[in-house]
Amino acid sequence: MLDQLRKYRILPAVIWLILMLIALLSPGDQIPKTPEIPFKDKIVHFGLFFVLNILWLRVQNRNKCGKNFIRKFFTIYLVFGVLIAILVEYLQLYVPNRSFDYQDITANILGGTVGIICFYILYKKESKLV
Repeated sequence: MLDQLRKYRILPAVIWLILMLIALLSPGDQIPKTPEIPFKDKIVHFGLFFVLNILWLRVQNRNKCGKNFIRKFFTIYLVFGVLIAILVEYLQLYVPNRSFDYQDITANILGGTVGIICFYILYKKESKLV
């Protein structure tokens, strides 16, 4: 039963990635107005990449395999924690009413890094969450 549930771990990860890309690459005038909160843009970027990295690591955690797992762990970080973080910001240059921002890249990478650290801690403790 548990193995069957683990097979479907990719579905939330893919859905999150698609929804996140839609949100981050939508024209700026289509973003709903929200109350002013200091650094809310950076908090949102941090949170999106935090969750993204955890979800993709859960997909890879399906097959715990020693050294291969650590290699996959690092690959997930490079792809989702760094490359997509930079690529999304770069693509915003071509989206109406959006802009490229180095601080957003920093928030993206920090969110992904903290997500990976949290996942690693839970993994080492053999938590059922991962």
